[in-house]
Amino acid sequence: MTFKFNKNDHQVLTAIAEHRVLTASQVTAIQRKSRQVVRRRLAQLESAGFIVSTVRGFGQRRGRPEKLVSLTREGANLLSPKYPVLRGTPINKINAEKIPCIEHQLLTNWFRIHLNEIEYVMPEFSIQFFSPDSPFLKREKSDIPLIFEPSPLGEKAQNSSGFTPDGVFSITNRERQITLLFFLEVDMGTESVASLKRNPRDVRQKVVNYQEYFRSNRYKRYEKYWDCNLKGFRLLFLTNTFSRLAVLSRLVQEMQPSHFIWLTSLEQMFSHGLSAEIWVRAGKQEAPSESFLGASSCQTPVLPLKS
Repeated sequence: MTFKFNKNDHQVLTAIAEHRVLTASQVTAIQRKSRQVVRRRLAQLESAGFIVSTVRGFGQRRGRPEKLVSLTREGANLLSPKYPVLRGTPINKINAEKIPCIEHQLLTNWFRIHLNEIEYVMPEFSIQFFSPDSPFLKREKSDIPLIFEPSPLGEKAQNSSGFTPDGVFSITNRERQITLLFFLEVDMGTESVASLKRNPRDVRQKVVNYQEYFRSNRYKRYEKYWDCNLKGFRLLFLTNTFSRLAVLSRLVQEMQPSHFIWLTSLEQMFSHGLSAEIWVRAGKQEAPSESFLGASSCQTPVLPLKS
């Protein structure tokens, strides 16, 4: 039987390329179709040579495997007429081959999927997301991601030439013509909170970098991408556990000014949705949780971590 490639297949392959690797459950959430239909089509795409799958244990139930899918060269070639940038991009910049931590990538993907639910539930909002791993986002000649930030500390920086967020995105309220800027840091609990040497990957050093970045107004470079006027930004920390959330909240509360830093956990995101009142602002866990959208908070549909 001849394989017939359709418009929906193109959307699926584009989503897989943008996220670099997706679980079958994530593809199901993005497609808003039944898991049986999605998994059947993924199997057909794999048989046709457009995607490759692996099995990895990641989900709510320990030991229960989840299928991961990423693009093959044939799949990338199929998208290249619409996205010419893929023609000259090595396949390890499109698939999951060079991703250092799959679990981190998958949690980042879940954040993006939940973020899209806001736009789905509240159509007055428009969301634009820049990922450092996207093969579609223009990179510098030195292969530096567009969202890489040279150290705002200049000559005062120690052991750090800059930092790359896990994501930068804007949320625009079209009715009010207001755009908010967000930086994302997904924390898997593997990095030290602080060290005497101030390692650039320490959470404390990340906070210092963002504090200087906030004060310097260098974030305003994003105004040209989204044609807007920005008056600050919000730094979001998504942790993989409640206990890690508590640790980072204490750190952030001690590092003033931190009014622009918001924290939540994987469990809260899946229970209520990103725009609900699940965020700890400035590390103050004793205060009521807030929504990073302020008065526009809402509870988006609950998405299963695994199906």
